[in-house]
Amino acid sequence: MKKFLVFLCAILLVFGVAGTASATLINGGFESGDFTGWTTYVPSGGSANVVTGHSIWGPLEGTYFALLKTDGPGSYTTLSQSISLNTGDVLSGWAAFDDNDYVGDNAYVKIYDSGGSLAATPWYWNDSYGNSAWTEWSWTASASDTYTLKLGIANALDSIYDSYALFDATGVAPVPEPATMLLLGSGLIGLGIFGRKKR
Repeated sequence: MKKFLVFLCAILLVFGVAGTASATLINGGFESGDFTGWTTYVPSGGSANVVTGHSIWGPLEGTYFALLKTDGPGSYTTLSQSISLNTGDVLSGWAAFDDNDYVGDNAYVKIYDSGGSLAATPWYWNDSYGNSAWTEWSWTASASDTYTLKLGIANALDSIYDSYALFDATGVAPVPEPATMLLLGSGLIGLGIFGRKKR
């Protein structure tokens, strides 16, 4: 019984270590009710708000989500945040688009590496597609680096009609570190050996 308790404690410790090693995105669901953790860029005529609802959309999780509007032409409203990711970490979230224009409006999720190069565009929507329901996006880091996540909406042609980008539930699912996996494997092997001895 004592050996079993020792191995059980080791397993719980391993999972605790895995949890503390997790990369975190600050306020990814905007549940602070504001843009804490995010850098906002709002041009003249644009807006960035944390809201509880917009037209037919409600929050995907919790109480709040981000709502971005832009004005044109050549106008961009963005939210951005830097985050350190390890190889294999998965960055994901949800986005939607409220289309009110004929042409020129688009919304996106972009990820840049530490050198400023575009690493990925895991979600993109423009007004030729019409409205978008909440859509999940995800991206897996191919290398350990400090990345910048940028959420945005652009109006390239005119400012007659406003479109909106909605963002919610953004977060990171980290891959356990090799040392953590080794400890976990050792614990499971130990439990298996202990189980066989007791039969």
